[in-house]
Amino acid sequence: MEDLMEALSSDLIYQAVKILGAQPDAEDAVEAQVRLLVQDDLTVRRLADVVPEAFGLVLASHLPGAENMTLPHTFCAQDEDGEWVEFPMRREPIFVVAADIAQHTFHNGPRALIQNLANRSSLLSAINKALNAGGSLDGTTLGPPSFFGLPASLYQPAASPATP
Repeated sequence: MEDLMEALSSDLIYQAVKILGAQPDAEDAVEAQVRLLVQDDLTVRRLADVVPEAFGLVLASHLPGAENMTLPHTFCAQDEDGEWVEFPMRREPIFVVAADIAQHTFHNGPRALIQNLANRSSLLSAINKALNAGGSLDGTTLGPPSFFGLPASLYQPAASPATP
């Protein structure tokens, strides 16, 4: 079986970051613009789902009280049977590059880019809900994000062909 994951350059991921972070509330227009970068539906989904989580994680790591918060190092995707499978973040190359871009953006700007992307993050949404309910980040453990549109098979090593 061929590798299902389309290889993307850092430059292409950065272009997607700029598109995804440009308009906070224009979901369809943003996806159409990302689709112009990459033709593959699965790659569009990976960019749209993974990039915001990388930005949310970077922003979460810089929140007051975050020094005592445990951040996830994994994400989840569903297998063919509907079971959730956990993978290390580094298994998704888009996450690795997007997290680097997010770190740089957090420290150097533009602030609107990190804010717009982090606001799309389920991790940051969970933190906001906890804080708005009067909770504290101190001692909190964040669970891994779940990528509903991405199959676990994308991240599992391809089976080696049987040798005769």
